Amino acid sequence: MGELDAVLIAWCAGSLAVAGVVKGVVGIGIPMVSIALLSLAISVPQAVALLPVPILVANTWQAFKGGHFKSSLRRYRPLIIALGIGMVIGAMLLKHVDDRVLQGIIGIAVMLFSITSLSTPELRVPAESEKWIGACAGALGGVLGGMSSLFGPPIMMFLVSLHLSKDEFVAVIGTVYLLGGVFLLAALAGVRVMGPEELVLSALATPPLLAGMALGQRLRDRISQEAFRKGLLITVMLIGGSLLARAML
Repeated sequence: MGELDAVLIAWCAGSLAVAGVVKGVVGIGIPMVSIALLSLAISVPQAVALLPVPILVANTWQAFKGGHFKSSLRRYRPLIIALGIGMVIGAMLLKHVDDRVLQGIIGIAVMLFSITSLSTPELRVPAESEKWIGACAGALGGVLGGMSSLFGPPIMMFLVSLHLSKDEFVAVIGTVYLLGGVFLLAALAGVRVMGPEELVLSALATPPLLAGMALGQRLRDRISQEAFRKGLLITVMLIGGSLLARAML
């Protein structure tokens, strides 16, 4: 029994470390990678319960590393404000939406965007339209997040279309994800509550993920901007495929 427990702990730690590497390289992907690997050894609800603290810590680290936090708040203020408002609206609509239909729609949209961006690299948001398109992306992400916790895809698509440098993209997505997580917790206050035991286990899951993230950041420093962009779009496409698969199962 002790050996089985040790193997299980090692698998969970390794799964979180791999998710951290992906997060460190492209700035996203913790839930997709970690849940896919963790669910091979534990139940999906158990896997999900491990993630809140690592995700919060990882996004805090990502948001403040590199010195882009304040500039991100200034440049993407319309997106961030719209995200918070959208979260409240989405939370109010929570009981009136079929999660599987929502995941399917988001999955298809994300996959189409990724394929289009890979085949048409010059696709980008015009500078003069950035604020209002960003606000629309934030509002849509907020509504979707309030209904399903999936606030990231519309924001990822918007930021990818800005063609940011790899370090700036990672910092900005960390900032938006950090604030989005805070907004989501506030909008869903009292709906999803973690007990003390789950909170402790989630805290223990943080070190291996951060170790993987540190390795991923070193790898990011060694890859080109174009390789980063392609890797990011492939990761986004996999996220879309994962959402679509969940909707169909």
